[in-house]
Amino acid sequence: MDGKPADFPFIRHLDASYETRIKQIPFLNIDSVLIPTPYEKHRALDIDYKHSYVWDEEGELLGYLLVYSNAEKTHFHIYKQVVSPFGRGKGIGSALVEKLTSSVSPDAQVYLYVWEKLISSIDFYMSRGFAFEEEIPYRKMKFHLMSARAGEMRARLESAKTKVFTVAEELGKVRHDAKKSLRVLLDMASMISVDNFNKAIEDINRETTALLSTLNMYEDKVKVSHEVNIKELITDRVIPVIEAASVPCEIRLILGSKIHPVNGNYMSFSRALINLVANSIDTIKEEGRRGIIEISLAEKDDCVLLSISDNGAGIAEDRLTRGPDMLPLFVGKTTKKVRTGEGLGTLQVFSTFGANNIDVESRLGEFTRYTIRLSKSSRRDKSVYTEYESRYLAVMKSTQHIGVNKESSNLEIAAFIWQLRKIEIFSYDLVYQFSRYNNVRDIYRNLMMYLYGGKDFSYMKTEMKKYRIDNENIRTWLLDIIKRIKRQENFILQNLDFNAYKGVLFESFGQAVERTIVFTLEPESGKFYATDRKLAEHLDFVPFLSPNRDSLLRGEFIGDVRNVQSPIYLGVWLVVSQQDMYDKMRLIQKGAQQLLEMGLRNEKRLFFYNTTNNKSDCEIDTLKSTTLQGMVEMREEDFDQFITETEDELQGMIFAD
Repeated sequence: MDGKPADFPFIRHLDASYETRIKQIPFLNIDSVLIPTPYEKHRALDIDYKHSYVWDEEGELLGYLLVYSNAEKTHFHIYKQVVSPFGRGKGIGSALVEKLTSSVSPDAQVYLYVWEKLISSIDFYMSRGFAFEEEIPYRKMKFHLMSARAGEMRARLESAKTKVFTVAEELGKVRHDAKKSLRVLLDMASMISVDNFNKAIEDINRETTALLSTLNMYEDKVKVSHEVNIKELITDRVIPVIEAASVPCEIRLILGSKIHPVNGNYMSFSRALINLVANSIDTIKEEGRRGIIEISLAEKDDCVLLSISDNGAGIAEDRLTRGPDMLPLFVGKTTKKVRTGEGLGTLQVFSTFGANNIDVESRLGEFTRYTIRLSKSSRRDKSVYTEYESRYLAVMKSTQHIGVNKESSNLEIAAFIWQLRKIEIFSYDLVYQFSRYNNVRDIYRNLMMYLYGGKDFSYMKTEMKKYRIDNENIRTWLLDIIKRIKRQENFILQNLDFNAYKGVLFESFGQAVERTIVFTLEPESGKFYATDRKLAEHLDFVPFLSPNRDSLLRGEFIGDVRNVQSPIYLGVWLVVSQQDMYDKMRLIQKGAQQLLEMGLRNEKRLFFYNTTNNKSDCEIDTLKSTTLQGMVEMREEDFDQFITETEDELQGMIFAD
C-alpha cells in the first residue's frame, strides 16, 4: 500500500540522523503549542519511524511528520507536523499527510491534538476529513482532539488535489493566510509567561518569518522586478543548510557592508544557492575531509558579486569548457560518484542566474569556486513594473466573466467594448517591454496571427518562448492578456451586429490618448484593424481584410478620435494613372462616409497621406485638407482641387508605409 516514490520525490523516512539535523534547525523546532506527551490518548504507543517522514529538498529540510502508533498499527498519532516558513505554500503538509494515509490501512484511525488558536491547522485537518472529539486543557491553553479514518482522509485528499488558482484568487488566498498568521501571532504573544518565554519567542519569530515568506512567494509570482536582499537570503536560507549538514564544515563569511538589494526572484535565488552549497557538501563528503565553505559578497560598479567556494572534489579542467549553449560541459551532468540528481541542480543554478553571469573556477581534488554577478535593484524599474502588476491584476479580475449577452443594452455593450480596448492598449505596453532584445513588430505579427489569423494559443505560446526578456512575468502577463482579448473579440464576432457597433469599436481606440493609432479600413464595409504605430504597419492588416490591397485605405489619428481639433489621415497604396487617381479619391470618399457613420463629427478635419507607390503624373495634394462632411459631399469635378502634378523627381517613387 506504500505510495510510489515518484509521487513524493522529496519525502524520506525519518530516522535518527534526520532527527539530529532537525534539532539544529530552529525553524523546525516548535514545542510551546504541543500537548506535552504523545501518550495522552493511548499509553501503548511508540515512535513509528516507518510512518514518520521528512521533506528533504535537495539538502534543505523543509518539513517533517513525527508519528506514534500502537503495535497493531490501528491507531496513529500525528504528534508533530512541522513545515519550515520557507516551505509554506508548496503543499508539503498535504504531501506528508497523503504519504501517511497511502501507507496505512484504510480502517486505521489517525488522530492529533491541536491548539484551539491555530485556526489554519484546524481548517487544514477538517478539510481532510478530521472531526472534533474532545477538548484537553493544558497550561491555560485549550487543545482539540481531532481524528479521522485513513480511508476518508485519502478520499478527501484525492478530491482536493491541485486546484489551479487565478492571480486574483491567489491574492485572496494570500490575504486570508496573512490575516490568519497575524491572529496566531497575537494569540502567541498573549500566552507568553515566565515559564515559556524563550520557546514562545522562538515560535513568534518562526510565524513572523512564515508570514514574510508567504508574502515573498506571492510577490515572486506577480511582480516582474522583485528586490532580493541577498545578504539576508544567505544568512536565513543558505547558512542553516550548511550548519545542519551531516558533514562538518567551517563557514567563512566575507560580507561587505551596505550591500544593495538585487533584482531577482527570492524563491528561485534561494533554491539555486541551496543547490550550490548542497553540491559543495556532497563533494566534500566524497573527499572525506573537513569541509571549508567560503561565501563572499561585494559590490562592483552596478553589480553585486557573490562568490561561493568549497574544498571538495573539484571539477576536471576539460569539463569547465563552455559548449555552444555557453554552459560549461559539466552542467546538467552529475560530478558525484553516487549519481543523485543527475546534475539537475547545476542546470537550475545556471537557468536562474544566466550563463553569462556565472564564472566557475576549479581544480580537480582541491576546490571549486562560483562567482555570480547580480544586478542591483533599480527603483525606477520597480515602480514601472509595480504599475504593470496592478494593471494586470485589475484587468484579469474585471474581465473574469464576459458580463454581457445578446439581450444587453446598447450602453452595456458599449462599456464592454471600451473595456476590451483598454485591455488591448495595455497589451501594447507589455509588447514594448520586449524591445530591448527583439523587434516588437515581429512579436505583434505573431499576436495578430493568433487574434485574427486562425492560429491557436499553443502557437502563440510557442512563438513567445522564442523572444528574450529579462522579466519572465511580462511574457506570462502578455499571454494571459492576449488570451482574454481573443475571448472578448470572439464574443463580439459571434453575437453583435458589426454595423450597429462599428462606431464604438473604432472610437474606443481614442483611449490611447498619447499614441499614434494607425488603421487599415475596408471602405465598402467599414471593417478595420488598428493598433499603435510602433507595433505594425498598415500593410500588416491587409491579409485579414482583403486579398486586394488597393481596395483598402490607410489611416491614422492621434489621441481621442472624437476630438474635432485633431485631424484624421487617409491615403492609398497605389496610383497608376489620372483615372486611377479619381477612383482612389472616390475610395477615400467612401472611407470618409464610413467614418461619419461611425460617429465622427462632420467638421473633423481630413488630411491626406502621400501615396505609397505613385506611378502616375498626378498626386493627392497633402498640403490641402477638408472636413469629413466636405469629402463626402464633394463632386467628382471638385476632386481636381485636391490633386496636383507630380514633381518629376518624385514620379514613380515609393514612400514607406
